[in-house]
Amino acid sequence: MQPSLRRPHRLALAIIAPRIFAFCHTFGLTVWIAVVEGSGWTLILPGMLLLLWPGVAYALAAHAQNSKRAEFRNLLFDSLLFGFWCSVLDFYVLATITIGLACLMNNLVVGGVRKMLIAAGLFILAALFGSALTGFTFRPYVSNRLDIYQWAGAVVYFLTIGRVTYSQNRKIGRSIGEIRFQNRVFHALLDLGAVANRATNIHTLLVDSLNHLQTHFPDYGFAVFLQERQRSEVTRFAAVAGLSSEDEKRLRFLLTNVHGQGGDPTTLPQTDKGENLYVASMAGRLSMYEGWLIVKAPSRDDGLKQILSLFADQLAAATENKLLHLELKKTAERDGLTGLYNRGFLESALQMSIQGKVQTPNLDFAVLMLDVDRLKDVNDHYGHVAGDQLIACVAQYLQFHCRDSDILARYGGDEFVILFPSADLTAARRMANLIQENLPEQRCTIDTASGEHEELMLHVSIGCASSSEVPAQQVFALADERMYANKSQRRKQWADGLGTASRPFL
Repeated sequence: MQPSLRRPHRLALAIIAPRIFAFCHTFGLTVWIAVVEGSGWTLILPGMLLLLWPGVAYALAAHAQNSKRAEFRNLLFDSLLFGFWCSVLDFYVLATITIGLACLMNNLVVGGVRKMLIAAGLFILAALFGSALTGFTFRPYVSNRLDIYQWAGAVVYFLTIGRVTYSQNRKIGRSIGEIRFQNRVFHALLDLGAVANRATNIHTLLVDSLNHLQTHFPDYGFAVFLQERQRSEVTRFAAVAGLSSEDEKRLRFLLTNVHGQGGDPTTLPQTDKGENLYVASMAGRLSMYEGWLIVKAPSRDDGLKQILSLFADQLAAATENKLLHLELKKTAERDGLTGLYNRGFLESALQMSIQGKVQTPNLDFAVLMLDVDRLKDVNDHYGHVAGDQLIACVAQYLQFHCRDSDILARYGGDEFVILFPSADLTAARRMANLIQENLPEQRCTIDTASGEHEELMLHVSIGCASSSEVPAQQVFALADERMYANKSQRRKQWADGLGTASRPFL
């Protein structure tokens, strides 16, 4: 910005009105004394020149590089002018006291004691200089009417200064409030990423993030909804903080209605209760969902939308990162064919169970191993695609019967393992009996290499072991040994009962 276009500092603008009043009042006082004494233009003409100073002071502050510093200099120059003029008025006592106090107070307010003392020195020096030029004359009193005029002007001036000071304090208070609010926003944004990184899933991320925001803004209520992009009526994830269940239902209803009417959720209608609702979209950063961050404010706040968009962007970025992280984690931990845990994840979970047993001897775990029988025959006879379909059927059956606490993994080509992290051999045997009794009744329809459909029976060999039987490090090996013993026994039964040419999977 060019200096010629610069505007004065707020402090300068706040002092302009009192300065104009002070100089106009002093000019009126000069005119009054001139009329009483009959000196005429000898005082009035210099007094008119005195009136030019407020305009000059404003121009100096307006065109200065630092208008605040320029106004501080103007206040000191005020002291020089008023000190000189008090000598011109022959040190009329009431005027000298009130004018001197006004100069001292102005400088004290803006510059402290040091600047006040400098102003007092300049005032005295200017008064002495004026006395040397015009001759020292002391006028303690003029008239009662002039005293009344002077007192009235002094009261108005000091009240004006008080009003200006009060206004400045109000502005400072608002600025401090804004700074504190901005600091809260900054810290909330700064910590939001760390909160999101600690979350293990999307629901926990949203809940923890909103609780985090609510701790920084306890008077506000927060809600977030993630809806399927193709089906906006389906809410996939939702979380609230500082809101009741009734509030959550009402917000869901509002979002659904606005979507149903083809409207924009960023312009939610005001509720019957007159609540102040502010909405920010998260869709710009989400690839799979439409997201909405909603704030219920205790009072109207037009500036909240801009701040809310910052929170929405941060939360959307954290959500998208978590979705990507979970997808990558799933890819790293899951088997591509069956969707079950893979061998690497199972071995990590098994090591954790072994360490848990070592640290807490009473905490047992069990392992159940399964091997799909005659998979090689299926591959040779129907093709590897059919073999993969058979493995997927077995995986689906096992997944149906496992509990959430059980860890089901595909360990190898035709091997599955179920880890029971906090159970003994009883749980593994119960699962083994369930599989042995019900699996033969299951059928798996496969597509053969020739394009035909075949129905196969499901057969598996089973072995289980627990840390209550052997040391923790030997549990897996014992289950594997028992599984192969069961497989050998079943092969012998097939060979004796059905002949080597039979296909027991038909």
